[in-house]
Amino acid sequence: MWLSSLETIFWYIKCPEDQKVQCTVFMLTDRGTAWWETTERMVGGDVGQITWGQFKESFYAKFFSASLRDPKRQEFLNLEQCDRTVE
Repeated sequence: MWLSSLETIFWYIKCPEDQKVQCTVFMLTDRGTAWWETTERMVGGDVGQITWGQFKESFYAKFFSASLRDPKRQEFLNLEQCDRTVE
């Protein structure tokens, strides 16, 4: 997933938590940009108050319904490598 790829990049470049939202917003396009502009207006332009965790939660709620997320989460939890479960 796109957001997971960004998290990998953030880990690799050691991106500070307080900069992840701003970096991610820079990458948004189309519907993502429109969603962010609405979110930004809702917080009165003070996007610094939005944590990375809050951003992800809101992003997933908007673009990935629970009915799509839950089966994928379960699929991930049931992963096996050869005859062993993945921990």
